[in-house]
Amino acid sequence: MKSLDELTPRSKIQRLRRLAGKALNAFGFKDVRFELITIAGNVLFRVYELTPCRTEDENSPFKPGQYLLRIHDRREQDTNAIQLEMEWLSAIRQDTGLAVPEPIRSLDGNLRVRVSTPEIQEKRDCTLLRWLNGRRLTKNIKPRHFQAQGRVMAQLHNHAARWSPPKGLSKRRFDYDGLFYDNAGAELSNREAWPYLTDRHRKAYEEIARKVKLVMDDRGKKPDVYGLIHGDCGIDANVLFRKGEAQIIDFDGSGFGYYLYDLALALEHCWEEPEYPAYLDALLKGYTEFRSLPDDYLRHMDLFRAAFYVHMGLWTVAVDQTHPDSPNKPSRHKKWLEYGLRFIEHHLENG
Repeated sequence: MKSLDELTPRSKIQRLRRLAGKALNAFGFKDVRFELITIAGNVLFRVYELTPCRTEDENSPFKPGQYLLRIHDRREQDTNAIQLEMEWLSAIRQDTGLAVPEPIRSLDGNLRVRVSTPEIQEKRDCTLLRWLNGRRLTKNIKPRHFQAQGRVMAQLHNHAARWSPPKGLSKRRFDYDGLFYDNAGAELSNREAWPYLTDRHRKAYEEIARKVKLVMDDRGKKPDVYGLIHGDCGIDANVLFRKGEAQIIDFDGSGFGYYLYDLALALEHCWEEPEYPAYLDALLKGYTEFRSLPDDYLRHMDLFRAAFYVHMGLWTVAVDQTHPDSPNKPSRHKKWLEYGLRFIEHHLENG
């Protein structure tokens, strides 16, 4: 039997739809229709109940009768990490009521199911989340939107600092080794990518890594500075808005890291824009409504953002070695190697 990667797009979608139907049955959903959103690592389906079983009041953050079904790619997260993500999201909803995707439990009470079909015999982890009733902003972005984002991020960090994950569960780490040496999702680890850097990139990356290690060693990993973070919380990607309030989605890339790192990434997409200073002020204003910032946070935010660009630059080079003819190579280089290096060199010159 052919693997999914060997099938035509039509045949692949047909097999995945049958797997999705079996997963939905395990969650107790039968009277539904569902449509494919994307196949990009994880396979995502939007699910609609034909007869919604629950009603929502006007203040609910969720779309009535709508859900997101994820068929997880084991190369993105293993079962252990998926379970931790679901446990965290469930705890956030229960403890804070923040507008984040809320997991649905299966008929047997689990936050994920593992299903297979005769055509896809390897069991796949599947999760089901309620669909948030917000919209992504692509224009007319104002400082007030960043202020709203800051408020939510502070509350997520407060919760992570208090919450104790179930024993035995783990996730990726955005610490020194996690950023610069561990596997970042490519077939080569970041450690193996260093020799393929240009001299210009290597020199800049090594200086950032050296500085980051000093700061991380000084801060340690106490719960007030280090814990579960979203890891990709930007208005350009994973922040929705409804009635002026921010909603954070897509916790798939979350992991353990410094809250400062999470905050620094919130603005990585707009640091060259003229409005950046106003965006930064607004983000921090919203954040400090719920969580105080140490005096040195501002001084280290740019350094941690530079660390992110090193992380992604190493990932880019690692992907190049295994997929040199990838059609996404030019855009990947422009974003992470060129754009990232501009920020890193700017920081080293002015930091």
